[in-house]
Amino acid sequence: MQVIPLAGAQALNSPTAAALRAAAPWGGSAAAPAGARLWALEQGGQWHWLAGWSPLAFDSRVFGLALGRLAPLLHRAPWPAAEALAQGRTLLASLAAQAREEGQACLVARLDSRDLLTGQALEAVGGRLVDVGVEWELALAGLPAAAVPAGLELRAWQAGEEEALAELCAASFCDLGAYADRFAMDHRLRGGCPEMYRRWMANSLTGQQADQVLVLAKGKGPVGFITLRRSRAGAPGWVVLNAVHPAWRGHGLYNCLLAAGLTWLAEEGAAWARVRTKVSQQAVIRAWSRLGASQVGAELTFHLWLDED
Repeated sequence: MQVIPLAGAQALNSPTAAALRAAAPWGGSAAAPAGARLWALEQGGQWHWLAGWSPLAFDSRVFGLALGRLAPLLHRAPWPAAEALAQGRTLLASLAAQAREEGQACLVARLDSRDLLTGQALEAVGGRLVDVGVEWELALAGLPAAAVPAGLELRAWQAGEEEALAELCAASFCDLGAYADRFAMDHRLRGGCPEMYRRWMANSLTGQQADQVLVLAKGKGPVGFITLRRSRAGAPGWVVLNAVHPAWRGHGLYNCLLAAGLTWLAEEGAAWARVRTKVSQQAVIRAWSRLGASQVGAELTFHLWLDED
């Protein structure tokens, strides 16, 4: 069993890499971001694991920590077994040691929910499960129109609402008793969670993270929002972020926002829409399910802290 450092794209296009990609039970690409550090674990003339990491520049700036993404993550064995776990632990320990030497504080890994082998290998080197996400898809033909409650206005966001929307976004996604994003669930990142979502909303309003932001407003104050990304090249459109002010929850406003957002996506040419949410968000899942959506994926997110014993 040997851990081999790889020389970028040339190695990833080799027949050995292609054989591993073909054998990997949960699919996935062996493509890696520019500048990624890559390793393979070889045994018996075959690669049994392939892993790499690359820096997350935006996240690192927001949290003031050197954060990175752990990808790709491919392996030949389908399920946890002693030998496969030993291989994964050996490879990930070598990768973590090198990333630690380069000053990385944490690596983030997102796995197919069936990939228990990689999950257990990450746990063996100190990884912590911080999120279980689900992805739903919905056909947009024949959906009901949005029913706007009396006294509220449903419209596109307006100049002057930037700060209010940023604060509503930050409060909603970092609320431990409500959505509880992975940044909030990790005590090392919780303090920076509001700033992450303020910036996410700011980037949505400037078109970097969304093509449209719809608002439910009471007078001049937003009480809920939904951010949307158009379909591109026939792919589904996306509901990216949505939230309702705590004081207005329980009145069906999410359903109103969702119906308006899906209508906008359909009018912009999308035939399908998708959303990613946490498995704990049963109200969101019920709302999509009532409209006829189906779950099309699920993923596990791990944080591997490298600066802790």
